[in-house]
Amino acid sequence: MHFRRLRLAGFKSFVEPTELRIEPGLTGVVGPNGCGKSNLLEAIRWVMGEGSAKSLRGGGMEDVIFAGTAMRPSREFADVTLVLDNEDRGAPAGFNDSDTIEVQRRIERGLGSAYRLNGRDVRQRDVQLLFADAATGAHSPALVSQGRIGAIIAAKPVERRQLLEEAAGISGLHVRRREAEIRLRAADANLQRLDDVLRGLEAQAATLRRQARQAERYRQLSDRIQVVEAQLLFARWRAAADAAVAARQAAATLEAQVTEATRTTARLTTVQAEAAAALPQLREAEAAAAAAWQAQVQAGNAANAELLQVERRQRELTAATDQIRRDLEREQTLAADAGAASQRLDDESARLQQRLADAQVLLPELSAAVAAAEADATLRETELAAAIEAHARAAAQSRAALTAVESVRNRLLRTESEAARVARELDAALENSGGGADVKAATDAVEAAVAQLEAANAAVAASGVQRREAEGGREALQSAWLTARGALAGLTSERAALERQLASLKDSARAPIADSITVGAGYEAALAAALGDDLSAPDGKQDAGRFWELAAGAADPALPAGAEPLANHVKAPAVLQRRLAQVGVVDDAASLIGQLKPGQRLVTKAGWLWRWDGFRAFGGQGQAAAERFVARNRLAELLLEIERGTADEATAAAAREAGARALADSVAAEEAARSTRDQADRTLATARTTLARTESEHQRREANVGALRSAVARLSAEAESDRAELTAASAAAELAVDLAGLADTATKARAAAETARASLAASRARQAVVTRDVEGDRTRLTAVDAERKGWTERLAASAAQRVSLEARAAAIGEEALQLAARPDEIRALQADIATTLQSLDAHRQAASATLRDSEATLRKLDQELQAAVGEQASAREARATAIANADHAEARRAEIAQLSIEKFGAAPLHLPEKHGFDEANVGQAADLGGALDALVAERERIGPVNLRAETELDELESTRTGSAAEREELETAIARLRGSIGSINREGRVRLLEAFKQVDSHFRDLFATLFAGGAAHLELIESDDPLEAGLEIMAQPPGKKLQSLTLLSGGEQALTAVALIFALFLTNPAPICVLDEVDAPLDDANVERFCDLLDRMATTTATRFLIVTHNAVTMSRMHRLYGVTMAEQGVSQLVSVDLARAELLLAAQ
Repeated sequence: MHFRRLRLAGFKSFVEPTELRIEPGLTGVVGPNGCGKSNLLEAIRWVMGEGSAKSLRGGGMEDVIFAGTAMRPSREFADVTLVLDNEDRGAPAGFNDSDTIEVQRRIERGLGSAYRLNGRDVRQRDVQLLFADAATGAHSPALVSQGRIGAIIAAKPVERRQLLEEAAGISGLHVRRREAEIRLRAADANLQRLDDVLRGLEAQAATLRRQARQAERYRQLSDRIQVVEAQLLFARWRAAADAAVAARQAAATLEAQVTEATRTTARLTTVQAEAAAALPQLREAEAAAAAAWQAQVQAGNAANAELLQVERRQRELTAATDQIRRDLEREQTLAADAGAASQRLDDESARLQQRLADAQVLLPELSAAVAAAEADATLRETELAAAIEAHARAAAQSRAALTAVESVRNRLLRTESEAARVARELDAALENSGGGADVKAATDAVEAAVAQLEAANAAVAASGVQRREAEGGREALQSAWLTARGALAGLTSERAALERQLASLKDSARAPIADSITVGAGYEAALAAALGDDLSAPDGKQDAGRFWELAAGAADPALPAGAEPLANHVKAPAVLQRRLAQVGVVDDAASLIGQLKPGQRLVTKAGWLWRWDGFRAFGGQGQAAAERFVARNRLAELLLEIERGTADEATAAAAREAGARALADSVAAEEAARSTRDQADRTLATARTTLARTESEHQRREANVGALRSAVARLSAEAESDRAELTAASAAAELAVDLAGLADTATKARAAAETARASLAASRARQAVVTRDVEGDRTRLTAVDAERKGWTERLAASAAQRVSLEARAAAIGEEALQLAARPDEIRALQADIATTLQSLDAHRQAASATLRDSEATLRKLDQELQAAVGEQASAREARATAIANADHAEARRAEIAQLSIEKFGAAPLHLPEKHGFDEANVGQAADLGGALDALVAERERIGPVNLRAETELDELESTRTGSAAEREELETAIARLRGSIGSINREGRVRLLEAFKQVDSHFRDLFATLFAGGAAHLELIESDDPLEAGLEIMAQPPGKKLQSLTLLSGGEQALTAVALIFALFLTNPAPICVLDEVDAPLDDANVERFCDLLDRMATTTATRFLIVTHNAVTMSRMHRLYGVTMAEQGVSQLVSVDLARAELLLAAQ
């Protein structure tokens, strides 16, 4: 698949429709900077599916649309079309029916991008996969933009691996692997959701199974209730018949009983009403007394809590006041230090400015002196030269020559002596300079002081955090202690109330046997129902007529099967064991009533009672005894809870004290850290002052050493000159005649020259010293100004901090003054509360005693009235029943028969046959009524029943089966996806390793070609997995050692990167290669090699090259050139020249 043409319209600066033909070979693009050449490369990347606006040098994707100029309006869309040659049928199957493929991307403002392949709308991913399968794309290494060579050089080895992936042609595999991983994650998410659904279905199934069991139980109970209802109706029908016969006989007897019972009931009702009328007033009095006492207790607790809070706040205010005082003292100290430092710096600044002013006056004078000394030295040197010249002309005069020799020799001795002295001074100065060790020591001291100050600041911050944490911990522990104490007080109050309740129920004259009984939790009502008033009888014979004693006798009969002896749950004296052994605890008594033996009873935990002789009681009996047993059990539990609460309160109190100690320790640690920080601050100031003084002294010594070195060099040169002159004078003296006069003149001239030179050297040295001192003073003056500014800022900050601290101290003092009198007020209130509480407690106890006496009297009257009313009601009921049965026996029987027909569809006589029970075994109506009530209550206890549970369970199981099948399909799909990913990875590794071998081989050859020698190779590093490894480039240009790419020179790096890019082409040639100013960093010789390699690549591969360049050599080697111009500001135009055709035309001419 080859690239043929690129068409642009409205894309960036190419506002008019423009076509770039991409022909085989080398196509060059030239033009001035900024005319739009790189826009062509960006258009190619954009149409290939580039999604990042930043990669296209834009802030948003709509920035690629022509934005308009002063002469042209902006466009609303941009359109780029890339025409591909598909004669080899390498396109996807859906587009392989055409020899040409047109890839179009169009963007409109506000509407986004749209992609088309041969006029058909496609996705961005389809376009990206099309180019990825062709070993190219928007991010292909074959599209080498400006700076790409540098990016390859600077890239990490892992980032360079993308080059190998492109060469191996596995970019599409990466995309497919990512898609497979996305599908795998989606499948995993679906599997997790399906697992959640299955767990939800399992929970629903468990609920429906439970509901199905409830429905089955409901139906069974309903069937049993129907049978019992039929038995009850039959029993009532039969009883009505028997009652009709017996009623007439009992009517006369019962009339007298009714009259006597009525008189007794009237008398007892009057007495009981009087007692009951007085009871509410007594209860209200007792409740009012208890409420008043409890209110005072709460007021006392509130006063205690407030006192603790006020005292804690006073301590906090005292601590805060002390801390503020210490902070104020520290700030005052800091302010004093800052003032002293500022004054010291002011003095030093004044001294430095005076010295600078003096130096400014002195420097011109020194410059003038140096100039005068230079003029004098020049004159003396001229005179010396004339004297020497005269001496030379009289060379025959030996005496003058000998004098000259002696003079030169003496001068040489003086010069050597002076040089030795200066050299000794230089050695001494070097020895004293210490190599800057004192400056380094001072610098180290400053750094250490800074580190110490930073550590101290960190310690202050950490200690502040610890203090705040300790305060928070102390508050939490205080709250925990108050909570534990409140819980313990609640338990204690509940225990006291239960003890009072039990004391009020206790008979002081006799000790009932109930006091010797311990009953298991939940069985209190059962025991009270089984023993009733017998629980109030004492153990052993007493003066009263009611008591318990151990009764001997034969073995008692066993309880019916299914009944658990009540004795298993009750610890009682031996006198009660026979009674308790004959009481059975059951849940359903209907089937066991007929099996009771004389003396046996059945009870439920709710307090229902069935006795062997037919007595039934369904709740309410022995309620007071049951409550007493419950209270005793609760009291036992409370004793254990109070013991645990006491331990918890003690633990909380200890923790609170530990928290208070931790807070005190953290406050002390914070104060110590602040003191350490202040000391570190002072140490740092001292170290900085020492450093400044040491640096100044070091600079002075260095200047002195420089001057001495200059003097040593000058004297050495003069000594060498004197030696040469001595040699010449000695040679001349051998031939010279007497030249005493001339020698004397020369000697004087030389002395004058030496004096002038010495004066010049002294003037120059003085000028250098003054200049050096001026520079040092200026540097120090700048440092002094900076330090003075810093101290001024610290002084201002310290003043602001003192104002803030004084304001805080005033606020704390005002709050402390407000709290000063509050503790005494609270203690006075506590004393008043204690006095009132003592009085109210006595009043409450008196009211409680009066209420207990009245309640005992009322209970006795209630029992007597209840017995009388019961006797009266029994007599009246018996009389009414007898009369009614006598008068309406047949009507009753007819009514029951009609009810039986309506409810059961049969007469009472046929009910046993229809419902399958024996009429001889049908019990009494009362027993059957109790059994029926128990069954109905049991059915009601089941609660709401879902009668469709079984059907819904079947439907749910069907749904679960379908979901389980879906889960298996998902697991299969996940396994298949994992296998696909593994296969993609394996294929990628194989292809990547093969590409690595080929690229490495081509890279070795191309490197040697481009560098005319040398060696290079590629390495996979950082991981054993090729898909995760990095690509390292090792190169050895001719005459150098082997090293990594980053250690080469700039030109070598660029040429090596070019070799790598072309090695990639040889491995997996891309259909197009765009090189944007790649030759910019290369010299002419390397450009020639680069162009030779381009010709070779264009010849040996099918890649079409598009090269943006400014280099004339590269332009000359192109097959055709396109020029990008900008005749109109902001609008690019394209012109072309076919160089190959032009050469043919020239050859023809």
